[in-house]
Amino acid sequence: MKHIFQQKSSSIIFFLLLALVVVSGSGCKKMLGLKLQQSVDHVTSVLDPKINKTSLEYLQDRSYRSPTDTIFKLMYQGVRYAGIDTMEYQKSNRTFLFLHNDAILRISGGRATTDCFFGRYTIAGKAATKWSDYPVAFVKNYFLYLISDGQYTFENLTPDNIEMKTLMPKNADPLNADGTMVLRVVNDRDSKIRVNDFPGTISYATQRFTLIRTGGILSNSGPIHVADRVIEYRIK
Repeated sequence: MKHIFQQKSSSIIFFLLLALVVVSGSGCKKMLGLKLQQSVDHVTSVLDPKINKTSLEYLQDRSYRSPTDTIFKLMYQGVRYAGIDTMEYQKSNRTFLFLHNDAILRISGGRATTDCFFGRYTIAGKAATKWSDYPVAFVKNYFLYLISDGQYTFENLTPDNIEMKTLMPKNADPLNADGTMVLRVVNDRDSKIRVNDFPGTISYATQRFTLIRTGGILSNSGPIHVADRVIEYRIK
């Protein structure tokens, strides 16, 4: 009985070795009827930041021209309410900060949050619900503040603040008489752009900076940086 078992074991080992030899002879392309994984050349690519349109076209395309993509709808309504000449969004050699809908109105717990425009700039202690709650001049100066002369994006921004001259008229904002804005790129793996991130910040109550949600969109008019929180200039 023991001898028969040993013979069967020897036969099994022999057939296993024979199977391996057959597989080896076939160039190792198959194992037990299955194809082995073959090497593939993976082609890497980088997303092109160029959108081949002006900043105005980009704003309009994503505010009302598509029924499913309206992330700048509230911004475009504000620009129109303020009576800003849309040519300002077609001129070249500029930097534009666009406001996602969430930067203008974001609801939490049934109330507008303080980090969106309508919740930050209240009227008689209450959050605004529409642009017409504000004076036209106030809204106009705010949107002019989001346009700067010169092009500032990842190619020339650094971890140190770079000062930009915006289109907001001088003395329109008592906290920012010169109408300046500063940008910098955070030196970490995410390389996010920060707006008005002044050194020496000790608390959110005394200083607010805005982290750009999507930066470096290259329009024919200049770079566009999109924020989903209100942008403001506080104590330096």
